[in-house]
Amino acid sequence: MRVVLVALLLATTVFTLGAQSGTQNFPLLNEGKISGSVDSSSSFMAEAKSKINGNVSAVAAVNLGAFVTVVGNVSAGTSFTSGENSTIKGSVSAKTSFTSGTSSIVGGSVTVGTDFTSGANSIVGGDVFAPGVVTLGAGSRVMGSVHSGVGKIIYGVGATVDRVVP
Repeated sequence: MRVVLVALLLATTVFTLGAQSGTQNFPLLNEGKISGSVDSSSSFMAEAKSKINGNVSAVAAVNLGAFVTVVGNVSAGTSFTSGENSTIKGSVSAKTSFTSGTSSIVGGSVTVGTDFTSGANSIVGGDVFAPGVVTLGAGSRVMGSVHSGVGKIIYGVGATVDRVVP
């Protein structure tokens, strides 16, 4: 079953029952909900208080607004950015950078192609691997290991890491 949705002059998106796929930029409007996974052939954006009950995969950037929840994993073809109080229950991979907002949570690991930056009081439940600089906001915690390919980890006041891998 397919339904075509055009919203507020945003990109046309084709929804398929159980899985969603985008033909261009794939927006999820404020407080939107998706049951199933998202696979975007471009970028993906979820506005504030949206919920995705599945995985998110985009060829380009993944941008999540404040208070967004993703029940699965996130894979970004370029950068990953989340707003404050966002929750990703799985892991995140991004070909370039990772930036999380204040008090955000990633339940699994984070693997990026360049730099990793967490907002204040954010939590990563698994490991962080970044070939570039790892910056942890004040009060942030990584419950697994952290690896910076350039050997540079910047700690905000009170930030903690369970283990640093050289």
